[in-house]
Amino acid sequence: MPAGSLVYTVDVYNIYSLARSLTVQRPSDSISPALDLMRHGYLAKSPTKPTVAVSISTLELLYRLRQRKASFSIEAFAKVVCDFYNMPYRRHLREIFSDTFEIYLRIVRGIRKKVHQTLGWDGTDWRVQNACPACCYSLDDEPSLQFSRLLAMDGNNSLKRMAVNAQRIAADTRELDDSDYFLSRSFVNRFANEVRGRGTKGPRVRHDGDGSDDEIYEDYSGPLKLALCVRNWKSAAQESNKKMWAMFEESGIFASACRHGSILWIADMVCSGELAKYPLAIVAKALESLDPKLLIGYDIGCSFQTTVSTTSLGSAFTTSESRFCVCAFHAYSHCHTCQLQYHPNIVPGAGLEDLETMERVFSAMNELASVTRYASPYRRHLFMEAYLRQWDEDKYLNLGTFILNNYKQALEIVHQDSAALSEAMISLDISNDDLDQFEKEEAEFFSQAGTEDPHDLRAVAYVERLQELSNLEPTRAQANARFISYAPSGPDYNYSYELAATRRLETERRHANERYDRVYGDVCALELEMGISIRWTPSTPEYIEAVKYMKERKYHRAIAKLQKLVTQRLFELQKLNVAQTGYKMRTHISKSLKTRCTAIQSALATYNAAAAALDPPRPPLDWAKVGGYQFLEEFALLQDTRNDVRQKRWAESAVRSAIKQRHRIRRAYEEIQRLNVETRRLHTSIRDQYALFEATRARLKAANDPLLGAVEDFMERRENINLQLLRRVQEIYSLPGYTGCKSCGFRHGTRPTDAGSLSDGLTPSRVPDSDDPDDNVDVLEGDEEQQALGNVLEFISSLGMT
Repeated sequence: MPAGSLVYTVDVYNIYSLARSLTVQRPSDSISPALDLMRHGYLAKSPTKPTVAVSISTLELLYRLRQRKASFSIEAFAKVVCDFYNMPYRRHLREIFSDTFEIYLRIVRGIRKKVHQTLGWDGTDWRVQNACPACCYSLDDEPSLQFSRLLAMDGNNSLKRMAVNAQRIAADTRELDDSDYFLSRSFVNRFANEVRGRGTKGPRVRHDGDGSDDEIYEDYSGPLKLALCVRNWKSAAQESNKKMWAMFEESGIFASACRHGSILWIADMVCSGELAKYPLAIVAKALESLDPKLLIGYDIGCSFQTTVSTTSLGSAFTTSESRFCVCAFHAYSHCHTCQLQYHPNIVPGAGLEDLETMERVFSAMNELASVTRYASPYRRHLFMEAYLRQWDEDKYLNLGTFILNNYKQALEIVHQDSAALSEAMISLDISNDDLDQFEKEEAEFFSQAGTEDPHDLRAVAYVERLQELSNLEPTRAQANARFISYAPSGPDYNYSYELAATRRLETERRHANERYDRVYGDVCALELEMGISIRWTPSTPEYIEAVKYMKERKYHRAIAKLQKLVTQRLFELQKLNVAQTGYKMRTHISKSLKTRCTAIQSALATYNAAAAALDPPRPPLDWAKVGGYQFLEEFALLQDTRNDVRQKRWAESAVRSAIKQRHRIRRAYEEIQRLNVETRRLHTSIRDQYALFEATRARLKAANDPLLGAVEDFMERRENINLQLLRRVQEIYSLPGYTGCKSCGFRHGTRPTDAGSLSDGLTPSRVPDSDDPDDNVDVLEGDEEQQALGNVLEFISSLGMT
């Protein structure tokens, strides 16, 4: 475009009009050519000297497609545009649409911020404190809950971003530092040195020399038994072991969400695995921004509870009466001692929530990986934020269905399981007091199962040394005899040869004596330590008992290895059925399963041999039975070799099912209590939103505010969603077993006069008459050009968008 020209032509792309060029006449008061194009409905790639532009309606379509299908790429959209224009794909169009789409996203962000400011929905941490009314819209007269909010957090390594070559200077060095979703690196790094390197492995039993790493802990009890969970989970390992390939700058994300799926905070995992600083940063923000009494689900919640208590957050965390638990699905891979303390079905106040929220979030969010892997840090966060906004909007729409379905589930459990439990207790001839006693006995058993008395450990070591000494005695005697009896003679006598032979025999004799003396010294030391005055022999009762105990240890190792392989098989089967698992991953998992099955059969043979060597022998296991094992306590019950615990009442399958069923019923009652609170909160928040919207409309109309169009567009969409939610609320109120209040309340800290009436504008006639209750939603430039782009954003945000 020549300098001073008042008319210019640019190439345009508009799939609705299929226009190829646009002639623009610049008015005398023009601020920027980009603003002139905006008035015609086009967005330019460059705000100062545009030569090509894309229609806003075309970019709006791309935006909507990306919101609903995050993996939809710019290149695919460029090819679609080419198809509309009946021309071959041109590679440079990908850059054009990519740059203009980024500008469009920034404009959308700017408009959204202004709308939220107008509504008073801004301020520090406003989103996490208000986005999910079921969680945070506390009312004055509602019953208290044991936990004010249920959260989940976890790490995911799918959203990696390739690192820039050290020799290359990246053009895009911007940062999206005004998003309320992402925790800054500086904030996260405050907790980088909170967790020092620590040993997580206790004393171990001795190897059998097979090079296996499947040995079990020989001394763990109480909290130390959770060391088994630490060993089984990478995220609970030592910090020094959490490495990541240097080819990635961001190796994934660590995210958190409420139980309804609304995102709280996200932290980038930078050049590392799942370090403790990431969950610690989330906990710090939660303690700072949310109400106390939080229940946080984390796949290593058992060990991380201890980690938090040893950091600077420990005091505040304890004072807030918050606690961790292990997400339900992951909990079944933890040791049974852990499950008895941290499984959600055991935790009072957890309700029926499984806290596997992050698995659902990541399953959907993984689609972003293909479009952010090579993006700049700024664009990666921009795309992620746009996705998360849509995700939260969908979760808000799904709130009513979530509460309705959970309420139906809880009522069904209370109705059906209560009757089944009563029948089971009658048939088993047990009472509630008996179940309480059985639970205590179970807890006591598993708190002691697998522990070894120090005397037993010393006895094993002593017998092992005696056996080694017994084996070394003939070797030592033979070496001495060979050396003493060796006498060189004969006609072929060779001095050099005989000297070498004598020295070799002398070395063998010396080594045999040294080994014997070393083991003999160990035996004497153990005898002094154990107070043994007469050395044990194979006929000594203590010797016989120790040998029996050694066989039990071998049996324990066989159980541990079999348990590990079966658990891995269960996880691989689950992963194999996850949607969007790629072909290569499925092939890899299938091969792993074949290998795992072979390994399980081998471990099963080892177990049966060890079980047969016991006195009395344990019954063997067959492949069909082991293949059906799903819970680790089924293995744990095999571990008591000193008395057959399976003969105790609480170990009976029917009794254990009754115990679990009673826990389930108790959690169902807690769920109903929480859902009563959440339903009323949702109802009240919708009423208050309507009052806010009416007041905002009147104020903007009176002031003839140019932002009225954008605000009304936002409020119309939210009101339509609220009408859908109201229908769900009415369905919940109509449930036969609903026990909550059916009227609105008042938000904590507000005056009754601040709230509007539900009937004002939200009449039953506006609520949809028919709807399927199962329809739920689950899921650049330099300084001058930056200023020009800012003018574009300011201009478009001031337009009425009716």
